Amino acid sequence: MPKYRATVHVSGLAGDNPRAVRSALDAQLRQIGLEHWRVVALDIDAPARVLDQPPPVIAPQPDRDRPVDPGVLLLVGAVAWAIWFFWLLLSGP
Repeated sequence: MPKYRATVHVSGLAGDNPRAVRSALDAQLRQIGLEHWRVVALDIDAPARVLDQPPPVIAPQPDRDRPVDPGVLLLVGAVAWAIWFFWLLLSGP
C-alpha cells in the first residue's frame, strides 16, 4: 500500500507567543491520536492587504522622444555617400 503525505493549514490559533501556540497545537494533535506529524512553521494570521486603487497605468513614450542611435546615423551617412559617389562616377564627361 503506498504512503502519502498531507499538508494541512490550521488557522485561528491564539496564544501569547509562537512557542505557546506550538505547544497547544502539539497537545491537541497528540490528544486526537494523530501519529507521524510535525509542525513546520507558524505565521501570524493577518488578512491580505487590499489595494484601494489600482496602480497607475504608465503611457508608452512616443517614438520621437527616443534618442537616435549613432549606428543608424552612420548607416544613413554611408548610403548617402555611396549614392553621391556613384552619381558622380556615372554622370562623368
